[in-house]
Amino acid sequence: MIRGKYLSSMDDISPVLSLRAAMLSPEDPEATRDVHDEMCFYALALDDDGNPKGTGRLYLDEDARFRLGTICVLPEARGNGLGDLIARMLLFRALDLNAASVRAVCPVNAVGFLLRYGMHPVGEVLFCHGTACRMMEAAAEEINLEGSCHRNGRCNGCSAEDCANCPSEAK
Repeated sequence: MIRGKYLSSMDDISPVLSLRAAMLSPEDPEATRDVHDEMCFYALALDDDGNPKGTGRLYLDEDARFRLGTICVLPEARGNGLGDLIARMLLFRALDLNAASVRAVCPVNAVGFLLRYGMHPVGEVLFCHGTACRMMEAAAEEINLEGSCHRNGRCNGCSAEDCANCPSEAK
């Protein structure tokens, strides 16, 4: 059974930092740290044996907006719902903190993942560290913690006629 654990910047976040470094910058672990790590809530996803396999964070950006960030799951643990657990935990925490909206910057190939939670793309494609990304956003009332198709078989913002073709069902 997978499980999640919340951490704050005041806790020992070494498992979070280790996962991020392994996924994003194995040659320079410190490159994944930034000023937001000083004031974050983290979600840590654990496998059946209690080993950390995925993480993400929630923080206030420079404009005092809630932002999801650095959601990642180790390749060998993907496909087991850990990313879903992390996203739900972070969105739940944002709502619990009375966020008016939540934003995230994600690679274009992960847009479908965030669509399932009611987030939608805003603005143009931007490039982060050489990767094409999209800004995603959802007002509090648009956030779907179920993370699955609803509303007559269609996801929030989905244009697919058949949910089998829905981008939010991307693996």
